[in-house]
Amino acid sequence: MVTIIKNQLLKHLSRFTKNLSPEQISLSALRGSGELQDLTLDEELLTDLLELPGWVRLTSAKCNRASFRIQWTKLKTVPIVLNLDEVHIALEVCQEPRVMNPSAAGALPVPGKYSYIHKVIDGISVAVNHVQIDFNCEAFTSSVQISRVTVESRTPEGRKGDLRLTRIKSPDTGQLLIFKELEWQSARIEAKAHGAAAANLPPLRLLLGNTHCRIVIKKRLSDCSVVGSRLAICPEPLAWALTDGQLRAALACAAALAQPVRRATAAATRAKALRKIEEPREPIPTKSTSGERDILARMFAKHDVRETSYHLLAPRIDLHLCDDPGLGRSEKPSLSNGGALQVTLVSMQADLFPYHKASDDRRHWRGYREAATPHSQWLSQALSSFCTTLLDSLDPRPLTPSNKTSQSEKVEEPVSNGIKHKQPPTQHSASSAPSTNTTTSQASPTRTRILQQLGKLMTTCLVLRIDDFTVYKVSTGSKSREAPRPLVSAEKATLPGDAGLLHAELTFFYYPGDVCFPVPAPKMYVQLSPVRISVDVPSVVWLGAFLPHVARALKQEEPEQEEGLPPPYMDVRMEAIMPKIVLEAGSEHVSQQRDRPKELQICTARATLTNVRESPRANSAGTRADLASILSALRRSAPPRGQFPCAVDDMDPIHEQFILHADNLDDIDRGTSITPELLWRENRAVWCARVEPLWADFCGARATNYKPAPLLDATPLTAWICFDENMSRIWVVARTCGLAGLQLNHYQMLFLMRQLERISEMSAWLAHDAERQPDAEEGSIVIGVVVPAVELTFVLPSNCPGQESSRDLDSVPLDSSSLQDLKMVGSEATMAPSMMDRDSGVLATTSVEVCQPIPIEEPPPPSPGLSFGGFSSMRRGFTSLVTSIDSALTRDDTRSDAASTASSDSDRYVVVGLAAESPDDADMAFREFEHGRASSGVEVAAEVVERSSSPSDHSVTSSCRRRDVISTSTWRLNNIHIVQQSGGGNTSLRLAADDLKSDECSAIPWDEFQNKFSMRARAWSEPAADGDELAARPAPNVAARLVRTQLPRQPDEKGQVSGLAPYDELLEARVRDLSIALNMSTALALAELIEDEVVAPPMPLEVLIENVKLHLIEDRPTRSISSPPPQPLDVDLTTLRMTRDTAGVVRLGPPVSTPSTIASPATPQPTPELDEAKDKIDRLNRENEELRKRLVTLSRIAEDNRELRAKVEEASVLRQCVHAAQQEAASLLADKQELLEAMRILQEQLSGGCRGKR
Repeated sequence: MVTIIKNQLLKHLSRFTKNLSPEQISLSALRGSGELQDLTLDEELLTDLLELPGWVRLTSAKCNRASFRIQWTKLKTVPIVLNLDEVHIALEVCQEPRVMNPSAAGALPVPGKYSYIHKVIDGISVAVNHVQIDFNCEAFTSSVQISRVTVESRTPEGRKGDLRLTRIKSPDTGQLLIFKELEWQSARIEAKAHGAAAANLPPLRLLLGNTHCRIVIKKRLSDCSVVGSRLAICPEPLAWALTDGQLRAALACAAALAQPVRRATAAATRAKALRKIEEPREPIPTKSTSGERDILARMFAKHDVRETSYHLLAPRIDLHLCDDPGLGRSEKPSLSNGGALQVTLVSMQADLFPYHKASDDRRHWRGYREAATPHSQWLSQALSSFCTTLLDSLDPRPLTPSNKTSQSEKVEEPVSNGIKHKQPPTQHSASSAPSTNTTTSQASPTRTRILQQLGKLMTTCLVLRIDDFTVYKVSTGSKSREAPRPLVSAEKATLPGDAGLLHAELTFFYYPGDVCFPVPAPKMYVQLSPVRISVDVPSVVWLGAFLPHVARALKQEEPEQEEGLPPPYMDVRMEAIMPKIVLEAGSEHVSQQRDRPKELQICTARATLTNVRESPRANSAGTRADLASILSALRRSAPPRGQFPCAVDDMDPIHEQFILHADNLDDIDRGTSITPELLWRENRAVWCARVEPLWADFCGARATNYKPAPLLDATPLTAWICFDENMSRIWVVARTCGLAGLQLNHYQMLFLMRQLERISEMSAWLAHDAERQPDAEEGSIVIGVVVPAVELTFVLPSNCPGQESSRDLDSVPLDSSSLQDLKMVGSEATMAPSMMDRDSGVLATTSVEVCQPIPIEEPPPPSPGLSFGGFSSMRRGFTSLVTSIDSALTRDDTRSDAASTASSDSDRYVVVGLAAESPDDADMAFREFEHGRASSGVEVAAEVVERSSSPSDHSVTSSCRRRDVISTSTWRLNNIHIVQQSGGGNTSLRLAADDLKSDECSAIPWDEFQNKFSMRARAWSEPAADGDELAARPAPNVAARLVRTQLPRQPDEKGQVSGLAPYDELLEARVRDLSIALNMSTALALAELIEDEVVAPPMPLEVLIENVKLHLIEDRPTRSISSPPPQPLDVDLTTLRMTRDTAGVVRLGPPVSTPSTIASPATPQPTPELDEAKDKIDRLNRENEELRKRLVTLSRIAEDNRELRAKVEEASVLRQCVHAAQQEAASLLADKQELLEAMRILQEQLSGGCRGKR
């Protein structure tokens, strides 16, 4: 008996093993146990049988001992147990996709119906003591050691139990769900990169603790094939420390696998998707009772695997990055001994859906709220636009009417993602199908085939969600025991508790099978919830040296692209909701200075960065028309080239790519052949950044009870960015909308000066570390900004006797209600009200008289009659934000209906057992992950309240009032043109503005001033722009140019060159044609305001004043009662030159010719220099004339393009109208034919009835 069984085992196992003999098998048939020694498996056969990915090949597989135990009398309830001692596996990477071995086809099991033997095999439990996997690649070798591996059948709730409870069968659809769990105790991964570029890279090591993998397999009963599966990996909290060398080694390994994996996965995904589309569902009759059938149907629908998916559920990941000595370490003295950066990720979930149909919804994706984030709408609009463009490109002909509707065709209706899905044929087309883009029998055959192919569009979607993350500031080797402080942290108090912090989505499109047909471009969407970003100089400098060093190593490992190959094409949209950039005070902060803030918060309601243009019909930022208007504003406000503050060698912020993009002349030529990239024509190299709106607050001052005090009032900002091919040169053009209001007092100015010093130091070290890189390219950045108007108010102490001043008195008394308000609001008062008030678009006209908490049920009513068109985009942005938040508050609890199913094991035990242990949630792995996330200590917000108050009401008057009186001095500038240029170690900043005016207020209460400050933008209206863009701007009233030139570094005593390079600075200014009136007390107060607290080296400057009139009013009280009344002082400065050198000596005198000054009419010039200047002017005039001609030509081309686009849009609308009319006519003809047919039938019936009566 034993010999017969051994022979049968040898007969079956010999196909999978090598040199297996009877002596290697010990067997006890009656006991149901056996053992095999020294097994060597056939690697070529197993590579195909296991369906390994096409980029990997099995080269060796051995097992020293395998034992099994079978309980013959309990096969139905107890699994077969297979124990393996040590397993050694060797794998290698295939550079080209592997082809299946023909000899493996004979070893494949013959398809058959799911039977009892399949139940036994599916229920086998496997336990392995040790697994050794050796991985070999051209660029690296790695080994994986896994201990205590078990594979067991589990119930749908993850428990051990009867085998009959580990599967759910649906006889109606002919499908079966099998539940498994893979677990290992520990895993050790080691990798070593080799090759010339990775010769000095250290080995990579990673230790993983106990890990669970929940697996659900969906099989078809007719042939036992796998229809779909769901794999959820749940590791323990992970901590990983990486040096920059190890990180570069990890990136080198990933880069080596990228190309083989990409080639093999693309073909395999299309092939598997084709099989999944063609899978039939064969209904099978059931013998179960209706009650049992309903229970099993609900259970199967709850745990059903609608599509294959893979999930990583990590509760916590702590990543520590350390730098090694070398180019990856900054030379900043505080970082010379190295530093470490900690990144903590909490509740990270990564989901991969490789076979998702584009026409299907995503409601069955666990934790995915399709209606809660705006990316669903963005994706839907993109797919709808793609379908329309594809139909217009491939079939521009009108639809042809027909007389009769074909009954074989089905009605289609667009769904939320833009692709159409089929409806049941019983529904009438008139009630379900829209009037446009509807496929009926009147469509041409080409259009019908296109729509059929679009219905097969598939996507591979990768979703990354992180509930919370923190990036800590860089820690050095100092002896301080301070706890790490966050550099980037979440502020979840401003959003609902169930809203994640980061949502990223990457979508690729393809068609099943080997089909070459246009597909939409890949799309990436990133949404970031409120975060607080602290500007820490050591951390930023450390990252500036660490990250480029790592990225450079990755670029070296990437295979060189073929010449002429275009860069990757992808649609990208990134959104940040309520981000906050914080500038913190340093050690210079003096707590006795009540008005001195501790930090500056730069905030916005929503920041968006995208390379996809908005629809031309959208009257908002982000369109090509918006870019054209910004370029036009820059041209009108720019001073003539070569005249102060511009120099001949200055770079123009208006790059040619901006002009071409605004006029839609930079499309990519894809040819006319049918390729997947046929419609990827729009240029994606120009990016648009929108901040709606932007404001800044000072926080932490005791004078305002630590509440925010505004620096910058809410102002929308739009910026456009373009790069050159190697990303080393950057051009930025930007514009603010409306009036930019600023206010500043003495201590706030001191805070800003110290922050500017830190930012200057940070920029210098970043540039220094970038120059140290061996292959560093000379980069440059040019930023051009247009600001219509700025009002800067200097807050000064009141000069009125008997009034209280914020510098002298305790100006913030709090009553009990305000103290209770502080306790209730807490940290939420510093951010959420700020954003809500600034975005609401409604400003209060009266200050709060009593300090009380604002009731949520009754928000203060808006002020009637106030409107400001400049903030329309801000209000729209806030409306969409509130909409997204409100939708996030509601969960979609709908469950998709499933077909009625039953199980062949449907005895009472199975039905009752499955129903008894069924919780509300479907998948145990996701339920445990979400339960751990809820108890992980992540801060949860209570509410999000929309308030209708002024942007500055929350800052000072929401819970307290200041009684002090202040004086103000307001300075206004219009038509401001700012250009910042950096490159080659030199930096220049130039400014031009018009209409400098001043206004004073000798005494005003603090609260009243804040209310008026918040209402300035409402009363301001932008003047009409001059239509002639080519007309030169008149000489500006105020012009300034700050130049910083880097000098060569001198060697030290040891002959080594280190540290920052010295530099020279020069500030030049021109002020002309101004008339200013000031009180003498205000002038003295301004002198005190600009006085610095530290003695800094004097900056060389040169100021040229022309035709400036000062009217100084003496408002100070006289010291003697016998003195005459004060008289005003008038100063008329016709021409004055003021200079200051590096020693701080100030010189006043008439203009003279110096190398630093730029020619002006009042500056005498020697004859040779004058002749040379005339030649330059003539040459520049000729160049300007040529450029003007080119601009005129471009303007004509742009106008022609606009007319063509208008005609194309008009033709498209007419075509749609014609199509609709043709469809309606065809429908009327069909109705007419049906009526005629009905009349003919009625006539026949009537005639037949008459004949019958006769």
